[in-house]
Amino acid sequence: MALHCNLSLHSTLVSFSHFRGSHLPKQNNIVPTKCTLNASIICSKNHKFPVHFEESELGIGGTSDKLGETEFVDMFTQSRSSIHGQCISLIHALNQCANQGNLVLGQSYHALVIKKGLAFDKFAATAVAGVYAKCGEVEDASKLFDQCPDMDIVSWNNLILGYAINGFFDRALNLFVQVQNEEIGPNAYTFSIVIGACATSVAVNEGKQIHGLVVKMHYSSNTVVNNSLLTMYSKFGMMDEVEILFKEHPSRNHITWTAIITGFYRQECFEKALWEFHCMRHSEVAPNERTFAVALASSGGMRDSNFGTMLHALTIKNGMAARNVFVGTAILDMYSAVGEMGSAEKQLDEMNGLSSINVPWNALIAGHVSNGENEDAMEALNRMLDTGIECDEFTYSNILKAASSLPSLAAGEQIHSCIIKTKYEANMHVASSLVEMYTNCGILANAERVFNQMREQDVVSWNSMVKAYSQHGHPNKAILLFHKMAEEGIRPTSATFLSVISACSHSGLVEEGLEHFKTMLQYYEITPEEAHYCCIVDLLGRAGRLEEARDFINNSPIEPSASIWRPLLAASRQHHNLQMAEFAAEQILREDFSDPTVHVTLSNMYAKEGRWSDAEKQRNLMKLKDVEKEPGSSWVEANRRLYKFYSREKKLSEMPEVYAKLEELVKEIRTLGYVPDTKLVHTQRTDEASKQQHILLHSEKLAVCFGLISLSPNKPIRVFKNIRVCSDCHSAMKYISIATSREIVLRDNYRFHCFKQGCCSCGDYW
Repeated sequence: MALHCNLSLHSTLVSFSHFRGSHLPKQNNIVPTKCTLNASIICSKNHKFPVHFEESELGIGGTSDKLGETEFVDMFTQSRSSIHGQCISLIHALNQCANQGNLVLGQSYHALVIKKGLAFDKFAATAVAGVYAKCGEVEDASKLFDQCPDMDIVSWNNLILGYAINGFFDRALNLFVQVQNEEIGPNAYTFSIVIGACATSVAVNEGKQIHGLVVKMHYSSNTVVNNSLLTMYSKFGMMDEVEILFKEHPSRNHITWTAIITGFYRQECFEKALWEFHCMRHSEVAPNERTFAVALASSGGMRDSNFGTMLHALTIKNGMAARNVFVGTAILDMYSAVGEMGSAEKQLDEMNGLSSINVPWNALIAGHVSNGENEDAMEALNRMLDTGIECDEFTYSNILKAASSLPSLAAGEQIHSCIIKTKYEANMHVASSLVEMYTNCGILANAERVFNQMREQDVVSWNSMVKAYSQHGHPNKAILLFHKMAEEGIRPTSATFLSVISACSHSGLVEEGLEHFKTMLQYYEITPEEAHYCCIVDLLGRAGRLEEARDFINNSPIEPSASIWRPLLAASRQHHNLQMAEFAAEQILREDFSDPTVHVTLSNMYAKEGRWSDAEKQRNLMKLKDVEKEPGSSWVEANRRLYKFYSREKKLSEMPEVYAKLEELVKEIRTLGYVPDTKLVHTQRTDEASKQQHILLHSEKLAVCFGLISLSPNKPIRVFKNIRVCSDCHSAMKYISIATSREIVLRDNYRFHCFKQGCCSCGDYW
């Protein structure tokens, strides 16, 4: 029977007078088809129409279920008795193709419409145009629209929607204007489409004008239109208008409530969002999964675990917590936001019925990363893979952040291998994360290679590479790439300028850095953030222009925070200006009374000037405030493990060998001219030998010696430090690179230093 139906259908298709050309799959139905009706819509782009009825493709009828070959044949044969039945069946099929975005199958049904003589039936033509419009072929949809007479408002709406969802805002708006000049005029759905287009395009003026037209044409009482307006104004961030519309709304439903709650959430008015959620619960409208998700996100935004826990209980009561992936993941995100990763892990375990989906796993990994628990993120990835769940671009982007933050080159390279194996290397977001990972792990060449191999690059990709050059001491490359970015038509963002100005700061290009800051303000009209002001203070301070830096802070349009004064304090220490350091310290302590760095810096500067009582006073203030400076530490990766070192480290079993290597190395570099800089040891009652011993046991020197005894001779040694590298260690690294003929990459909390044959990439300007 199935064979008979297939052969019958095959013969019917072969007899279609409008089919010639194209290829069909080599099974039941292999019919060359190219439509040549006055439908240049099809032929103009050499579209092909494979009429191949597979279970995975076909969807016919009023439900979202996809139907197989047998169901199609039954529908088709049953409807052959009447043109009306055929038309209805084809319209159902075309609508399904449009909703599923299946252009190829939609083109096949278009051919059937032509064969059955329904090409100029306005209902069938509207359904066909809808397929092309929703599948991105808006030009074809427009041609169909123009060729068919007597198109009604549904047809107009299809075409307007096609332009809107494919990003052609101006054309959608022009069509809307044309509709107003037609006798039929726009309906409520027309308004909802163009209002949505205004919201997506952030076209505030146009949105307000359409709102005026809504009022004029008496659509203000329409629930759909009102909800569209609410959503539009919430996306504009115009919450006053949202509240007015909400109060006047004639018939609030869950979309209405969700729109205002989402609007407050987007504006980070989390308390208002949660208040509206509270009011919704006491109305006649029950929250749905979307509403719960936004309320949970608002609770996370407030860092309020108590309210989040209550919401969690409500979702359990409503049967959503463990069965609905959307709500369940929102619960997981909420616990991650408040730092309760144990509760987040428990939530994932309770979603075991959804264990085959990677969305909650991605949220868990992202939560660990955002809380600085990078090793836990790696462990979560391993558990996810053990359950047989595949990674996607979100998994890779998040786990690469973990590898980048550790930083672990071994983990990063292993993840890169998985990315290549699963064919995600062409994904733009994944590639950008790879650039950042290799940058933070100290391999600039690999970051460059990934960037240059990207098929397409967005502003995030460009920013990642500009930042890479900036951090690795290549300011000219960073600036050159910035100009190339502009030539490619990529508009720079505030992050771009931050990297460029930082590159100028670390290389002494003061005037160029100031010019870029001016360009950001005047040409691109980008409002500087606090980080930009900090960067300019750093730029001027490093160059010794301390008074200018102070005046810049005092004249800035934002209220100076401790973060803005800290670069001035660091520059004052670098240029031995105690008076300016005292001034900057006073400003910082007004904002951050317990900052230990201020007291340590002043104490060291007083000691250097021989003002021992003042130095002691600063140390006593730290004791009084019960604050401690973060101890300096360095770490190096060897044999897929991270080894951490502190000054005078003795815990590791390898330390005797490390100290022996250090003693041997110090003797060798002394013959090359190295002299320990004991002026950096700020103690009054210590002899010269003790000072030398103290300075030689800094954590980065120990980490480098461990790398020399643990890594193969051809591998660079990559050391990472949590605070700024001191001048003595910087000098020692240059001599060690000569003595060992090894490349040493040292990253402190400011930048990368790449030592080769006695030279550093920073040019001794850091």
